[in-house]
Formats: sequence, structure tokens, C-alpha cells
Amino acid sequence: MRRRIRHILTDLRHRRFIDLYATTAVAFVFAALLLVGADLPDSVRWSLLFAGLGFLLLRLAFANHREDRFLDRSDYDRNPVTEDLRTARDVWIFAPVGSNFLTEERCDVLRRGPLARPDGTVRVVVLREFDAGDPISEQLDALLDFPVQRAADSLRETRARLASMRQWTVQGTFAWGEIGFNPGFSLVAVNPHAAGGYANVEFHGFRNDAIRSRMHIHLTRDDGQWYTYWLDQFEEIWRSTLDAGRS
Repeated sequence: MRRRIRHILTDLRHRRFIDLYATTAVAFVFAALLLVGADLPDSVRWSLLFAGLGFLLLRLAFANHREDRFLDRSDYDRNPVTEDLRTARDVWIFAPVGSNFLTEERCDVLRRGPLARPDGTVRVVVLREFDAGDPISEQLDALLDFPVQRAADSLRETRARLASMRQWTVQGTFAWGEIGFNPGFSLVAVNPHAAGGYANVEFHGFRNDAIRSRMHIHLTRDDGQWYTYWLDQFEEIWRSTLDAGRS
């Protein structure tokens, strides 16, 4: 029972399943009133019953819509992440090389979006710089069958872009760091702790024919522990960044 209570408190703290818990609370209140003999009109009783049933059916319908969780990069054509960045307050990015996500256009969107807000934050983590002959470079270059640029060169360009962004005069907070190893995934979280926030986790795989063929999962707070798990993964990465890369 204590475990269940802790689970509920965690959901409420992260604003998950608020509609379900609110409906349950209202149902318990009315059930208690009926138990002590409160004289409630039949219309109120039936309204409560059907409202609760409707919420539960709607929740069940949303829970069964899993096909939009497992995606490839063609999803970004249908649902451009750039549009979400324009109105975001907090953005977390972990990208080992970062050249595909941190384009010049998206960096400018971050400047006009979260970094234009006094309470906006952008945190970015990339790999520590390495040479083309480094084993980590060979690993990253092996991810694609037809690379157009070596990973070491792409990372060098990304780091130069991040260094320039650190010099911007903006209202929000921008910071970036680096780690010395590649965990095999990328992560982008938009408004991670706010209503409507989400995290996209992309798995690099091996010998993809192109970047677009990589799989990613789209997670929201409705995904419960796995959403929290991946946000915690970013926080762990952030805590592991080297001081030399931080702003």
C-alpha cells in the first residue's frame, strides 16, 4: 500500500494522470456522501457515473495509441521539432556530435525562443573533441554506410557553434558541456517538466544506410517511469560533463 501511495505522489509531483486522479477523487467524495446517507439527486449521480466512465474510456483510448511512440526521422517532417523550440521554455539536448540537430537554423530558433525569455534555459551536451584516428571516431563513422562527413569534423564544427552561442547576449540561460564517451543514443527534451513536455530518444544502431533510418521513441509524462528514466539519464549526463565545456 505504501508503494502505491508513493507511486501516486510521484505522479502528482510530475503532473502525470491528473485527469484520472481528479476523477477518482471526485468519485470517492460522492461515494462517501452516499455512504453517510446524503440525499443526492439522481441527475447528479448519473452525471458523475457517466463522467467517470467517459474519462476512463478516454484514458484507455490514449493508452492504446502506441503507434506514435516508435518513429524514424520522417516524423520530423510531419511534426517539425523546430516549431516546438520556438515556444519552448526549457530545452535539453544530448547529441554526441550534434551536427544534425544543432543546425544554424535551429540555433537561431533557440536564440529567438527559450533564450529570449528571462526564465528560459537551454542545456547542451556533446562529446569531448577527438581526432579522426581516435577509436570513438571510428565507432561513430561506422554508424552510417554513406557518411558525408567524418564525425571528428562534424563535432569540431558543432563545438565552434556552441562556443559562439555562449557569447550571445540573451535573456535566458545557455550552458553546454562535454563527456568523453558515447552511450549510443541522443536525447532532446522540450519543456521536460511542464505540461505537454516530451523527450525524443534516438538510438544510433549500426550501419544505417542514412540518418533518417534511425529509430527514436517519443515519450511524454503519460509514459510514467520510462519518461522519468530518460530525463534522469540526461541529468546524469549533465552531472558528468567536464568543467572545461561549461559556460
